[in-house]
Amino acid sequence: SILWEAEKLVDNGVKELMIIAQDTTSYGWDLEPKVFLGELIAELDKTGIDWFRIHYAHPAHLSRKIIRAMADAKNLCKYIDIPIQHGSDKILSSMRRGLNTAGIKKRLQLLRESIPDIRVRTTVIVGYPGEGEREFKELYDLIEEMQFDRLGVFTYSEEEGTLAENYKDDVSNELKEERKGLLLDLQAEISFEKNNSMIGQIIKVIIDKSSQKNSVGRTEFDSPDVDNIVHVKAPMDIGSFVNIKIESANEFELIGSPANN
Repeated sequence: SILWEAEKLVDNGVKELMIIAQDTTSYGWDLEPKVFLGELIAELDKTGIDWFRIHYAHPAHLSRKIIRAMADAKNLCKYIDIPIQHGSDKILSSMRRGLNTAGIKKRLQLLRESIPDIRVRTTVIVGYPGEGEREFKELYDLIEEMQFDRLGVFTYSEEEGTLAENYKDDVSNELKEERKGLLLDLQAEISFEKNNSMIGQIIKVIIDKSSQKNSVGRTEFDSPDVDNIVHVKAPMDIGSFVNIKIESANEFELIGSPANN
């Protein structure tokens, strides 16, 4: 059914698909016979879609087979969204995430070794019950060490039906917001350096918006609405792919002009 939908979308001119689930990496475990995300990636790669990308890959379930399938796929964006949730073993254990920080680092290392140009997006939660100064510092240090390409930060709030609903919400809202701000400031520095390193490169961009003088698009390293954008100093057709020479950058944007062919 997924392949049928993908093929219909391609026939209708769709250029980009996103594979999204609460945990994409456990795709197919409930089917009979079992199938796996790596097999789905290989089949989607044959549909003719220009770009497709993976969101919400659970780090504990990101197997070598999936990573190999990602590396082999020609049209899969060199991008993955892996919510690590935290960087403290104590908090990860409380969340029952299935991996400690050493395990997370190993998965990311394998991913980056197998797909050298991949960009990794993650999300984390600050203010989870039991997060003291030590646990927050461990999270901060992990983000600083792993240099994620994209980062979303959420403050913890009690949610009915979760494991944490029985825990005392013992971090004040003020402290949650302060910690969120510290992580976002850190990520802004990381993003600024990474974006500046792209100045002078010619990069393929998909155009999302266009006006009489300018356009806005994205690289394969950016998902719509949540990641970086590319400002193009020229009107371009929406949905088209163009090669853009990057001329300047800031924390969240690349700015450039169409490359001379």
